Amino acid sequence: MPLIEQKRFIGYELGLLTIKAALSTRDKNNTIYKSSVKEHQKKPAKNAIRDVLTEIEVKYETMLSEKQHVQYISDTATNLTNKIGQYLRNDEFRIGIAQKLINLHLKYLWCSNVISEPPHCPIDGIIRDKVKVEYPEFNYDWISSNSIDEYRLAAAILRQQAESKKQTVAQWELREFRRRDDF
Repeated sequence: MPLIEQKRFIGYELGLLTIKAALSTRDKNNTIYKSSVKEHQKKPAKNAIRDVLTEIEVKYETMLSEKQHVQYISDTATNLTNKIGQYLRNDEFRIGIAQKLINLHLKYLWCSNVISEPPHCPIDGIIRDKVKVEYPEFNYDWISSNSIDEYRLAAAILRQQAESKKQTVAQWELREFRRRDDF
């Protein structure tokens, strides 16, 4: 079987997991979609998000620098806001959601040996709570944050955390991440 078909399949299937996780929140004050948006109306938004995941699979074949990666997160939030903002709460695709979407998809691709190790990791509540043990001031809230500067600061603190364990950020997160249900 051609390798390209295998990559297409795994990218699509991992994309399903990525979209589900990146667009899931229990925070009723910071939903992803407007409350007026019906399930069938979410399809154009999910298609636009799916396009981003496909783009990631090409863009990150050669890993981006950290600076380029952060810029890509910012650009993705802006581009998705422009494309699908009419479906989204406050008409925007927030930076925190963009970083989780991108970083989670990269993690899945990395763990599947499709790409090399990414520069960052997905920052969600589970990782925030792990970091807070050693950095009590770490309060990054991925679901509400719409600031690239907040994200940069969170990534810097994660880097300190990982380096203190002699690991990269991606390695540290992979080792530390456990679903809350697993405790």
